[in-house]
Amino acid sequence: MTEPATPCLHRRTRLIARDREAEYRECLDCGEILETAESPEPAPFDESLADA
Repeated sequence: MTEPATPCLHRRTRLIARDREAEYRECLDCGEILETAESPEPAPFDESLADA
C-alpha cells in the first residue's frame, strides 16, 4: 500500500492577480491557485474641515 500524500501547506506563494474583492496566489510547491479575501475597506473619515 502507498501512504497518503502529505497536504501542501502553501508556504511559498506568488501573487498572480488582484481585484477589488480578492487576490489570487499560486503555490510554488504544488501549483494550486489560492483565493484570499482582502481586508474590508477602512471606515470613511468622519470629520469636516469646519472643525479645523
